[in-house]
Amino acid sequence: MKYTNLGKSDLKVSRICMGCMGFGDAAAGQHSWTVDESRTREIIKHGLELGINFYDTAIAYQNGTSEQFVGKALRDFARRDEYVIATKFTPRTQEEIDSGVSGQQHIENYLNKSLENLGMDYVDLYICHMWDYHTPMEEIMEGLNNVVRAGKARYIGISNCFAWQLAKANYYARSQGFAEFVSIQGHLLM
Repeated sequence: MKYTNLGKSDLKVSRICMGCMGFGDAAAGQHSWTVDESRTREIIKHGLELGINFYDTAIAYQNGTSEQFVGKALRDFARRDEYVIATKFTPRTQEEIDSGVSGQQHIENYLNKSLENLGMDYVDLYICHMWDYHTPMEEIMEGLNNVVRAGKARYIGISNCFAWQLAKANYYARSQGFAEFVSIQGHLLM
């Protein structure tokens, strides 16, 4: 397996990242085709044996059961310093907006739940799953900076956004002395 640093971070990751959207309780989310915990464990164990050390999940994958299955398998098969775990949070819900939950609180609440699901004290990469058009970007960047400063996330990333959004967010973060996005998961265009 070949390894590289993820962006400008010190995270040494395998060039192959195992996406974990296919893991989780098939009855608990939007996909009926996900694999159960037993099969998840087999796949992750085999991935570790092949040298894959980078695993990407999300709280939205099967209502957190992907995080639960992945976290337990990684804890059982590897030491914490032998893998890099990434997870993601989604935008605030309308219910959260109506009840006054700020962007910062939303991020902290979701990360706390993800850490509980994973059975871990921190994640290596916390990813904004998609741009939140109902929350000021400044709130998102401050919330992400807060979880980095608290030691709950080592680095931050973003997926499903436009280049101008990434540039604007990182420019703002830099101007405030906040953590900047070190990775992006973009759309694959062929």
